[in-house]
Amino acid sequence: MSVTDEIYSMILDNLHITYTPDESTSRRIRNETAAGIAYIRKYCSPDADCRPGTEYGQMLCDYVLRAESGALETFAGDYARDITSGRIKADVDEYAEAMGYDA
Repeated sequence: MSVTDEIYSMILDNLHITYTPDESTSRRIRNETAAGIAYIRKYCSPDADCRPGTEYGQMLCDYVLRAESGALETFAGDYARDITSGRIKADVDEYAEAMGYDA
């Protein structure tokens, strides 16, 4: 999964990285970001918008922050309510669309 420059910049800002990261750091952060987007789209909503200023964008920032600090195992528990509500909303929207209801 490709991480857009807009999302990558959001992540760097959130991590307070003001220098130009070396290639290894950049690759690691992009990989963590891609993994976070995949996680959010798998467990919350396949159409999740992870751009700056969105609910899922903030969730992604926290995912990468925890990945960077070695505390990723706490993410699912701390965001369980948000993950569940995102999944329910996505399922309801999908059902409504399939049934021809206006969402």
